[in-house]
Amino acid sequence: MTYMKKNSLPKPSFVYSKKNSKLALYRFPLRSSIYPPVIITHGTFSNASICQELAKFLNKEGFDCWIYEWSGHGRSEFGDLTPDAEDYALCDVPSVIKAVQTETKQKKCIWVAHSGGGFLPLMYMARNNDRQKEIQALVVLGSQTTGAGKTFFHKIGIILVRIIMRLFGQMPGPLFGLGPENERMGFMPQWCRWNWTGKWRGYDKFDYLEAMKKITIPVLCIAGGNDKIAPPGGCYELFSALNSQNKKFILASKKNGFTEDYNHPRLLASQNSQNEIWPVILVFIKLYGKTGTSREMR
Repeated sequence: MTYMKKNSLPKPSFVYSKKNSKLALYRFPLRSSIYPPVIITHGTFSNASICQELAKFLNKEGFDCWIYEWSGHGRSEFGDLTPDAEDYALCDVPSVIKAVQTETKQKKCIWVAHSGGGFLPLMYMARNNDRQKEIQALVVLGSQTTGAGKTFFHKIGIILVRIIMRLFGQMPGPLFGLGPENERMGFMPQWCRWNWTGKWRGYDKFDYLEAMKKITIPVLCIAGGNDKIAPPGGCYELFSALNSQNKKFILASKKNGFTEDYNHPRLLASQNSQNEIWPVILVFIKLYGKTGTSREMR
């Protein structure tokens, strides 16, 4: 069972993206910190509540934390978005970063994210390479775009997702035990296409995987040993494409000394992840969180 405590999110502030989506930001403030603010976000079928305990943990360790809730999830509202991953990445992400910069008077942030919340800032930086200066370090858990269609059973799963979406007009998260939120047409067909073809490309054929070569910020990628939604191979393919000098890949599995072979949700929200994954995130963002850091993580 996913580790989850009663919802104790702070009152959100709202910011509008350039396509008029209304985005909820939940702040766990720390007025004085030697680190940039941390933006934490969830993935598909989820909302801010899954991030709240990690935010509290990092806040107690000296970080001003902000949870970004995707358009159409939780208390955030769709505007003129499709919505698909490119809308989230190119419209919502810059609006969130700007809002946090404005409020904190900081030029940089640290981004920590689960699942699709991890590849959104990568897409933003891929299209706007000069904006890498806005993100000091990135941590992604179970984030991939091309590895969930490699096997026969993976492809059957993608076909089923497509059939369900045609029947319901969306992917019903609660109905199929995927999470508390539904995913509307836009994001999921795009994700299916990427994983079916093994090509991470935009509607205009922009090659995101190729563009990862231009991303040089410090990145920590954590994959789950039993993650069927974000298979370790897909996570590693994304990791390998990055050109960061300071990057690290961790496979959270029993073979590598972890308590369990982590599945997709438990990477972020479980008692075991609190005990052995959150501390790894903390070490990384403390190591690379300060501006100008160039030390190697071993």
